[in-house]
Amino acid sequence: MRGGHAVRRGALLAATGLVFAAVTAPSATVADPGCLPIGTVGTPEVTVDDSTAGLADFAPATVALPDQVYFRSTTESFNRRWTFATRDGAVYVKEAAAVGGWRTVALPGCLAGTISGVSADDDEVMMIDRDGRFITMDHALSAPRDWNWSSRYGTPLWTGPGNSLPPGTLTWSWSVLSPTEDHVWTDTAGNEHPVGGAKVSHVFALTHGGQRIQYVDPWLPVDHSYEMGMPLGGRFQAVALSTSASTSLVVNRFGDFYTRLYDFDISGADKVFFRYSYEDQRGLPEAPDMLAERVDSRYAAIQLPAPDWVAQPKVPGEITDRISVHRTAPGSAARELRVEGRDGGRTGYWRKTLTDSAWSFVPTDQPLTGAALENSPISRATETLGPASPYDYLGASSQGWTAQVRSFDHAVSPTPLRVDFTDGTGVDLVLHTVDGLRQTPQQPGITGQPRVFDGTIEVPERLLATLDTQPVAVRDFVRNTLGGNRFTDTSVEVTDRAFRLARWDLTLNRR
Repeated sequence: MRGGHAVRRGALLAATGLVFAAVTAPSATVADPGCLPIGTVGTPEVTVDDSTAGLADFAPATVALPDQVYFRSTTESFNRRWTFATRDGAVYVKEAAAVGGWRTVALPGCLAGTISGVSADDDEVMMIDRDGRFITMDHALSAPRDWNWSSRYGTPLWTGPGNSLPPGTLTWSWSVLSPTEDHVWTDTAGNEHPVGGAKVSHVFALTHGGQRIQYVDPWLPVDHSYEMGMPLGGRFQAVALSTSASTSLVVNRFGDFYTRLYDFDISGADKVFFRYSYEDQRGLPEAPDMLAERVDSRYAAIQLPAPDWVAQPKVPGEITDRISVHRTAPGSAARELRVEGRDGGRTGYWRKTLTDSAWSFVPTDQPLTGAALENSPISRATETLGPASPYDYLGASSQGWTAQVRSFDHAVSPTPLRVDFTDGTGVDLVLHTVDGLRQTPQQPGITGQPRVFDGTIEVPERLLATLDTQPVAVRDFVRNTLGGNRFTDTSVEVTDRAFRLARWDLTLNRR
């Protein structure tokens, strides 16, 4: 969550009375094995040092490392300036453009020898210790002498006690969308929107056997409750995930690739600091800045629903499950996709941009390290579907009509909403749900703990256009209960036993 501006961040920090002592001092000086580094992450970027100052202070690496790294993974990763790797608890770095030249990063004493994972994006590097706990390195686009570390994570304002990977994580990736590197992103109406001044940083984790993606935002509660729904109604089962600048890439065992632009702010959840709308925003002028976009209805709001998954073309050759995505320039379309593979007897990787119609091959002649995928010539995505959600709900209103929601998945939107009338007629509506802003922990999934969504009921456009020809009960319901509007907002509260639509004061019970 990075809804606000630097001003908002400063005001909130002042309001909470938080003081970050000595955050500008290099963390490498900390030697206490029980330390909890504070670091600068989550505070505004002031200056960037484009030199390599401090790199020579790191000892040359004494382990075997590749001359070049082509994939962002959990053990090797890169941003536009630096390449990082981890081996046996240590972290290594080299200039991204250099061939070899690895050095050993001087970690704080409490972290030395504990790091098992690393993922770099933008000016932040997420490191995972052997217990799965998050350690964030800041100023990763600056000179090494500016680098520092923090174990902080969670509310309030990235000052929480820390967090860790969700249980059962198969793989994970660090993602940062920033105003400095990305500037803007494009919604489904084709309108560009400025990235929040405080960036958007998430850990995206592939869990539940590859059927779910849980994301962990450092400004949100210390839990694992937020998710990005998988393709094909949340049932797609992936074997690999990579995310950069809020663009995720997944693949199944048959080599079917999907990409999606999505994060907490893009999803529609940050209504405190952004203005969203399901009404068509095409043709409206783009706001000159975030404040104008938030308060001035003359400018385009962020179009909802959020961008969905996009199927990518098949790779015309051998591939493995070693995949990667990274930004190449400002703007949310500037992403490069890579997948390890072979072509004509040579090893390397297949690459394409988000909008390229086909993949091209780049030979590296490095050994293949990923698990081979079958990579059928046609899509077999529907053959890897997991089970549908078991949450079906049905309830009757005081006016006699009934409403039904089937296979509700808290991470998937929209959901069909069926309304049936006493005369035997009925109407199919669309229920959009956005997992709302929370500041207290929520259990993952649907449980006995109420989970509250920002909901919007949509009347299909074709139904509105033909309303006069519809049965009487349908016409009356749309005109009287929904006011003749295409979109009607309602709070939605869900548990494993009940589904409540606040707008109608209607509770549907689990079937």
